[in-house]
Amino acid sequence: MNNDIVSQEEIQEGFVVNLDGEFAKVRIAPNASCDNCNTCGVVHMELLAYNPLKAFPGQKVRFTMVQDNMIKIAFMIFVLPLISIFAGLYAGSLLASFLSLNETALMTAGAFVFLAVSIVIIFNYDKNYKLNKSNFPQIIEVIN
Repeated sequence: MNNDIVSQEEIQEGFVVNLDGEFAKVRIAPNASCDNCNTCGVVHMELLAYNPLKAFPGQKVRFTMVQDNMIKIAFMIFVLPLISIFAGLYAGSLLASFLSLNETALMTAGAFVFLAVSIVIIFNYDKNYKLNKSNFPQIIEVIN
């Protein structure tokens, strides 16, 4: 059992479908009364969860969802590229005024360069995010 205090809204239940090293693919029912019997034909969501309890396929488990970093992720994906484009436009404009060159061309080039840098930053952030096990849902209890 996890020693952290977790509210009941963050705890969900599902069934382990298969294992992938230290992680388990967990099938989540669309509602609390569903027991994943597949007779109704409702599509179930599956997610990858860190499996410190070594649950096996077919076992019902409780897990916590990680929601701490959602604003940070949304900022990285949506706002950072937009800010980078505007910063590139401004930097291109400044560079054009200092060098007395075509302002439109340098603003466009600046926007592309800054956007490329933001994409590299997002790519590296995503790679580091995936390596941290605490960013994944955590299995906290095996029910059966």
